[in-house]
Amino acid sequence: MTTPSNQSSISASLDHCAACGCQLTGAYYTLLDSDERYCPQCIDTRPRCDSCGAPLGPHYWQLHDGRLQCPRCHRTAVYDSELAKTLFDETVAGVVTQLSLTLNVGVEFRLVDVPTLQSVRSQDLRHTLAGYERVLGLYQRQGRLRVIYMLYGLPRLLFRATVAHEYAHAWQGEQCPLLSDDRLREGFAEWVAYRHLLWLGCMKAAQRMLSGSHPYLPALRYVLELEQQMGIPGVIAYIRKAE
Repeated sequence: MTTPSNQSSISASLDHCAACGCQLTGAYYTLLDSDERYCPQCIDTRPRCDSCGAPLGPHYWQLHDGRLQCPRCHRTAVYDSELAKTLFDETVAGVVTQLSLTLNVGVEFRLVDVPTLQSVRSQDLRHTLAGYERVLGLYQRQGRLRVIYMLYGLPRLLFRATVAHEYAHAWQGEQCPLLSDDRLREGFAEWVAYRHLLWLGCMKAAQRMLSGSHPYLPALRYVLELEQQMGIPGVIAYIRKAE
């Protein structure tokens, strides 16, 4: 229960820009699922958090690969490799439990930085959405080796959603290796991530996937339309047969 004094403190903080601290006297901006408010000048001029996109205030973290992290994202960011592997395993187990997307051959896990992920991505000839450079994770198969690479320092929910997305690509590699329709490939992977967030009970995070201007959004909406027509098992069966 919020005490009156705490409520007054919260109300006062909402009267000031979360980045520069100046009092808000006119128009302001908010980000999805956050009560923090930002003045137009900070929106236009300040560097942004590489995880959530919020304008950065005077206190933030710079990771060794150059990414900037706001305090909010830093609080749940996954830096430790053992924790990352635990969350990876929990996410995969959750996807299997919820959607029965099992693999005949397992997939390995690597926690990497931006230069390493970019180097791995440059070897992959199956890029979709050319020009989209904000890569958070990547599934790659080289011969018998199958690996999901994940960027370190992602907030926990973003990490789990990205793992679910990349695991869906690993499943596609086994179940429908001839699938070439990018809308189905990426839409299904985003749909798996969306379904995983709902399974975790993270409704706001799932809703955030349906907002904004993310390049995968039209593909996700397309697969959600398929779900309305044929249900969850029908979507999975449809993807299995698609080319």
